[in-house]
Amino acid sequence: MSRIAGLPNSDSNRAFDMFMKTRYIRDLTGGRVVFATGTPISNTMAEMYTMLRYLAPNLLKERGVEHFDAWAANFAEAVTALELAPDGAGYRMHTRFAKFINLPELLSMFRTVSDVQTADMLNLPRPKIAGGKPQIISAPASADLKAFVQSLVERSEKLRSGGVDPRDDNMLKITTEGRKAALDIRLVNPDADSNGETKINRAVAKIHEIWQRTKPSRLTQLAFCDISTPNPIKFNVYDEIRTSLIDRGVPEREIAFIHDADTDAAKQSLFDSVNAGRVRILLGSTEKMGAGTNVQRLLKALHDLDAPWRPRDIEQRRGRGERQGNLNDELELYRYVTEGSFDAYMWQTLETKARFIQQVMSGQTSVRTADDLEGGALTYAEIKAIASGNPAVMEKVKVDTEIRKLDQLRAAHLNQQHNIRWQIRSLPERIAETHKTLAHVRDDIGTRDAHEGGEFSMIVGKTDFSGKGAREEAAKSLTYEVLACGNDLNLQPRASFRGFEILSRGKRLTGLALDGDGLPELFVRGSGFYSANLNAENPLGTMQSIEHTLRALDKLADQEQERSARLEKNLAEYQAQANKPFDHEARMKDLLARQAQLNAALDLDKNETQVAPEAEDDSEPVIGALQGPPLAARVQRSSVLGISP
Repeated sequence: MSRIAGLPNSDSNRAFDMFMKTRYIRDLTGGRVVFATGTPISNTMAEMYTMLRYLAPNLLKERGVEHFDAWAANFAEAVTALELAPDGAGYRMHTRFAKFINLPELLSMFRTVSDVQTADMLNLPRPKIAGGKPQIISAPASADLKAFVQSLVERSEKLRSGGVDPRDDNMLKITTEGRKAALDIRLVNPDADSNGETKINRAVAKIHEIWQRTKPSRLTQLAFCDISTPNPIKFNVYDEIRTSLIDRGVPEREIAFIHDADTDAAKQSLFDSVNAGRVRILLGSTEKMGAGTNVQRLLKALHDLDAPWRPRDIEQRRGRGERQGNLNDELELYRYVTEGSFDAYMWQTLETKARFIQQVMSGQTSVRTADDLEGGALTYAEIKAIASGNPAVMEKVKVDTEIRKLDQLRAAHLNQQHNIRWQIRSLPERIAETHKTLAHVRDDIGTRDAHEGGEFSMIVGKTDFSGKGAREEAAKSLTYEVLACGNDLNLQPRASFRGFEILSRGKRLTGLALDGDGLPELFVRGSGFYSANLNAENPLGTMQSIEHTLRALDKLADQEQERSARLEKNLAEYQAQANKPFDHEARMKDLLARQAQLNAALDLDKNETQVAPEAEDDSEPVIGALQGPPLAARVQRSSVLGISP
């Protein structure tokens, strides 16, 4: 699927190499290949396919989803949207997965080859997190940052109204610049005021305080920053932090950037220096300083200067210190947030993603669909809520989103109940038909068995073929009789055999060609009606087909018996599920009440009506109507179904 973004990537050759080796080992030994990883699902559910392809290709083949297109058709939905071009110089349309469906079946396949053991289950010897969770260090937004975030709101509003060409400005560009501004306003506005309490200044203060406190034991620290990179000719966070630390008295030789180690040998030398305490402060990105970075020996503190997109990145960051081999009993985690910026929302989004991955890994999720974990841009409503700085606005965005999702679940529940009622009406008739068919088949088995044994006997037309050698003559006569009447489109008896009628009819013309091979159709009729095959070139083949049809009656009876039992079981299950109330009805009512309170508190309820779906019935759910002029706060509103004005 080269048209899906992120699938063919820079690691494709390594991935194919791994695939060939796993297949070779499996074929060579007949044994198993075992993978061990802390992040099997890093950013998209599509990674489940890759894991299954490595570890259980036969399982994919059995389910008919061996090829990725088939897998994606069953478990994923793709959307096309504007994304940043690989060179960063422009934008282009890309198609990527937005939603994954049929999750219970997907997880069932994945759990077939996965043994998930969480850190809580294993209880491995590793340092505890100081305070039990990451410590948040926040800094107030500067006037320059507030003005910049407000400009992002105005830009997103222009985009939403269709007044800007997405190639000139788009939500991804706005989101990227908003993240940079949250890290340091000078990344987007070099002339901005650098004085005041920024999160970079507070990070420098905390890093220096820990450096000073742990000086006797020469403990080490890591600082992660993905957005900015070292650059000698323009402002960047890395050089800013190093310069500030040197000004506070930290020797330059004790500060290093992971970017300076550009070979494996250089990296190993740097890692040895950190583990020995010669380099005590190491700065880098998650990509360069994540997996494979073993510097945990003296690691005392981790600093997250920005929020990455992927939950895997958070796991990799924490995993540098929260692991075996760390001599410290306690590890300090710090996350830095700028108030009134994109930071809080980014961390909240990451928490939601991580929670869902945890549910997937443990098999606790019960939803059938879920948005993909990978995302590239915030929405207008999210940016507006961030810019407002009003906690009630942020809560309203969350409440509106949850109401929209619950309402979709409720609509699915109503559709399911409608289907259940239809099944309850239709299944009894199908069960009765199955019982009737089964009775006919059993009667025919009795007829067949009553004529079992003895010499061969068949009547074709008015001729009786009996005795030794009669079988071949009867087969020839029957085949000739059927072919001779090939133009007769009416179903007519041609012979009798072991208490059954043998019938045939010619095939009808469809278009300019005959159906199938054009030969007449052959049937066996007793209490029931069964198909056989005419073999014009080998008459004995015709006879063998008739005899096979009669022998297969036992198998057919078993199949009808199983079908009847299955339909009866389905009917009982549908009857048990009928009229079952929506599981989240109480939660829905609470959210609607809270939504009304927030609307009133934010003065959003003037000239606005919302109609929530009432009791369940066969009617369509009522769509909430929103009316009223644009609001002064210009907050995007949503009805029960998420319809914007």
